[in-house]
Amino acid sequence: MHKFLIILTAGLIFTSCSSKEDDGNHASLLPPSDVKVERTSADQVLVTWKDNSASETGYAIMVRRADEPKSEEVAQVPADETSCTLTDILQEGVKYFVGVKAFNKTEQTRVISVLFEMQVLADMPMASISKINSGDNCIWGTYRISNVKLASGDQWGLCWNKEGRPTIDDSLLQGPAADANGNVLQVIPDTKLEYNTEYKIRAFVKTSLGVFYSEESTASMTEDYPAITLNWTKVPTTGLPASIEVYETTSKLNGDAFHAWYAIADISKGDVEFRVNLPSSAQTIDDQAASFDGNCYVMVNGGYFYNGRNTGLAVVNGTNNGSVNPVRGSLMTGDAEYDVMYDVTRGCFGIDANGKAAAYWAGTDDNGNILYYSTPLATVKGESKYDKPSKVLPEAPVGWTPKYALSAGPLLLIDGKIPFNFTTTSKGEDFYLTNYEVMPYDIFGPTVSPDRTAAGSTADGKIVLFICDGRIASSDGANLLELAQILKGIGCVNAVNFDGGGSTGMMIGDKHVNDQTPNNRPVVSTLGFFKK
Repeated sequence: MHKFLIILTAGLIFTSCSSKEDDGNHASLLPPSDVKVERTSADQVLVTWKDNSASETGYAIMVRRADEPKSEEVAQVPADETSCTLTDILQEGVKYFVGVKAFNKTEQTRVISVLFEMQVLADMPMASISKINSGDNCIWGTYRISNVKLASGDQWGLCWNKEGRPTIDDSLLQGPAADANGNVLQVIPDTKLEYNTEYKIRAFVKTSLGVFYSEESTASMTEDYPAITLNWTKVPTTGLPASIEVYETTSKLNGDAFHAWYAIADISKGDVEFRVNLPSSAQTIDDQAASFDGNCYVMVNGGYFYNGRNTGLAVVNGTNNGSVNPVRGSLMTGDAEYDVMYDVTRGCFGIDANGKAAAYWAGTDDNGNILYYSTPLATVKGESKYDKPSKVLPEAPVGWTPKYALSAGPLLLIDGKIPFNFTTTSKGEDFYLTNYEVMPYDIFGPTVSPDRTAAGSTADGKIVLFICDGRIASSDGANLLELAQILKGIGCVNAVNFDGGGSTGMMIGDKHVNDQTPNNRPVVSTLGFFKK
């Protein structure tokens, strides 16, 4: 009939190796359940089931053609095994009942079967992993999909768990567009993973025919980047309530000159609130702060802008302004990536109506709706392009309704994790594996250390507004990874980078504290602490 693979293990077929408690009475066997069958390669089929018994000595795998009356035993496995791989047993294009039964020395259970069609390989959707890689703050891999109709709504991606044989019922992320040969590069960000934990990972393809999986791979992440702790001095201030404190440092940053300030507010005291301000036209932070007639305690510059207009999302007193739009792969006109557009999510910081601060990735869907996510659309410039954010991409959005919020990016910290580094892909310089927000060359990179502005929140709900000088003799600035580590050292667990360079500024009352060389640039959005 067929060539059978009989799996026998000496001494185990007749002696139970069960880890379950056995009362010694050999209670009646319980049959297995949740039998599943999937084709994993050209000649192999994986059968899995749930073990419900404590007194079996093994399991038998039974197969019969759907058009024949008699089943045949094709394999056995020892007690407590819950899977078996059949090789060269099932013929393409034939339907079978594939079943499993438990047995011991004196009895056996009924066979629990499922109907399975051994599809013709040439027509079968497939996902095959090339390589899964362990990274500092992500896991990433390359895989190939085949026999998939790209315009039909078919889906593919990576799924994972800790136990093995992951399915789409476990953790998953949909994949980006495949290249012309069906090759996909996909990143799983650290927002979806735990450090120093081994994961079992499979690529999947989901079509109208069902879900098909690749072979299984294993990967893990190492430790997150540590906090940078600097020596901060409390700055004496006048006119500020006790719920706001200001600190300054001139500590060296990785051996370089550095000058930075941060203001921290406990808005739970009820006398201060955090706000986003959008002036009618570009104005310096000095003029914007002064326009509030002494009701603005601290103000910093906000989001990115172009031609006098904010280029991202702003929420002011519950009203949405702007959106997160597709971005160019490069801002340099001679670069091939200049004409490549990427749908992205961007880091967004704000508070809800209860004054609770949060940082998420913000995206705009096809209908112009603003959605917020706790994991990014893991775009990889030059490699991985995704469709627009949606209610399932990159994942289900969170139910955040901010009262005040502003997008910029990248997101520096989320739940204490730094979600990026400066690892490059095989394409080299300016092609970063975890630059998910596709930040340009003058913002993102290991040697890019301008003035910086950021906002964040601590584990106990306090809000931090941070700036540092850069590109001057007294302060060399900070790259984004250093910035995230500094904010972690201050105590932030969530944080977002805002516009830097010549836009960076901080007002404490009516005093502009940082260097204004070469100028005090007018800006179109600001963040601040205001009298409530």
